[in-house]
Amino acid sequence: MKKNVFRTAAIAAVGGLLIAAVAPLSAFAATVPPYDGTTDKTVYVLDGADLSNIASGAQLDWNPANGIIMSAAPSPANLGDYSWSTFGPVTGATYWTQFVALPGQERTPTSWKEFGDLTTIDTGVSLPQVAPGSIPYGTPVKTAGGTYSMGIAFTDGNALASTHVIKAYYTTINVDSGIGSWTFAAQKPPVVNTDIATTTTLAASPTSVEVGSTTVLTATVGASKALPASNVEFYNGTTKLGTGAVANNQASYTATVGTVGANTFSAKYVENVVSTGATTTDTFKASTSADVIVTAPAPAVPQAPSENALDASNTQTATYSATTDTAQLGPVGVVDGTKVYAFGYSTHNTPMYLGEYSVGGTVIVANVSGLPAGTLKVAAVNETTNQVLAWGSFAKTTAGPSISKAISANVATLVPTDGEFSLTNLSGAVVNLTNPTIVNGQSVVSGQLGDFQVTDLRQVSKAGWSLGTTVTSFVKGSDTIANTALGIAPKTVSQLGSGATAPTTGAATVSGSAVYPWDFAALAAGGFSGYTKYNADLVFTAPTGSPAGTYTSTLTLTLISK
Repeated sequence: MKKNVFRTAAIAAVGGLLIAAVAPLSAFAATVPPYDGTTDKTVYVLDGADLSNIASGAQLDWNPANGIIMSAAPSPANLGDYSWSTFGPVTGATYWTQFVALPGQERTPTSWKEFGDLTTIDTGVSLPQVAPGSIPYGTPVKTAGGTYSMGIAFTDGNALASTHVIKAYYTTINVDSGIGSWTFAAQKPPVVNTDIATTTTLAASPTSVEVGSTTVLTATVGASKALPASNVEFYNGTTKLGTGAVANNQASYTATVGTVGANTFSAKYVENVVSTGATTTDTFKASTSADVIVTAPAPAVPQAPSENALDASNTQTATYSATTDTAQLGPVGVVDGTKVYAFGYSTHNTPMYLGEYSVGGTVIVANVSGLPAGTLKVAAVNETTNQVLAWGSFAKTTAGPSISKAISANVATLVPTDGEFSLTNLSGAVVNLTNPTIVNGQSVVSGQLGDFQVTDLRQVSKAGWSLGTTVTSFVKGSDTIANTALGIAPKTVSQLGSGATAPTTGAATVSGSAVYPWDFAALAAGGFSGYTKYNADLVFTAPTGSPAGTYTSTLTLTLISK
């Protein structure tokens, strides 16, 4: 078997090492010393002839005939390329050497009892030969005997007296005085770990609060052993809110409820590994609670006051900021922090709910981006009594969001053999939807599509037809709103024709969840529809956060014979 044993010649730079004088120690039997955990890595002692592992407690000669080899790992059944045995590489180290030193002096070369040559390091040190009787320099410890550290050191200097030990790998040895027989410490025993399952439950109090209010989340952690110092993470959905320390098996966190409706919270116990002895640990495994729901009901909207309630007794100053599109009203005759409801009034005297506001410094600042431009009024209403607390007029210069839709009607005409078949637009080519209102935080605007007519006088073929509808996305510059925002409710204005069959209209598409293409109306084969005039109610709902302005889209109706 090929061995990879390193031997080196002495170099002159070693001669300057100073050895401190130490009084001889009393001789004693070479008992097995305890493992020294200050080594930078556990070392293993191998037989130099066959690289077999030598058990701690074995009594070894001062300089065994086969040689003693140190390894970074136990000798495996298949030796392979010896990479398992290599120490290092160590950043900053340029040399290595053997040493024997008193415990605690492993990193002080000037105090070493025995030392070897400084040998240049390439990438690491594999299978170095280290025995107290084979280390060439210093004062042999054979005569005095005693307890020492024996191993190798990585250094960054070329003169041993001035080297800096970067890493030291060693085992503790006991040497019999006089005869020099020795034994070494047992290798570090493996750490035995015990997994301990945990359970986490979560409770919230209260479980129903207003948006912006708080609820206290309390996590309770269970385990078969007493919990060590541990932490619980709290989540809202997948968003981590924070961490709470466990005390008496519980951790708590105060969470703010941020949205109307169901808010989902959960808690996760963080896995924790604790030492229970020199070679044992307990791992308290992670666990996650079931979800807990905290509900935030939508605030009730009070009855809007009529403009007759806006009299001189409660008028106040109102101002408008075009930069923020807000109206400021005050002073309002309530205590700081009291919640109020604000209503805006358009030129059509229709109040619009603007939201719930807290009074700060006796004034409220309301978002009026949903109101049209012009001379407007804003009123603050007590949330409990519906009393008008204050109102004022202001000039708004920025228009609220609206849409202007160019709708073209494409007609697919079948050349009749038995009567006319056509689609006719009876209203203008542009539909403007204006004067939006704010509903549940979204801009909503509605209007009419305009009249158009389907003519089917095919009393011979009676082929039937369908009226398909497509809608493009709504666009304003680089801003886009999906066509799902447009809801259409078809309606029949009139149906004429002797012997004609009334077509069926499609189910209304819902604003915010509409799906296109969609059939506005249809006639089954076997009849003719005569003259059918249609219109439709349109509702457009802009998603929350959509920039204000005018958006355009194209709605296309296509009449197709079956």
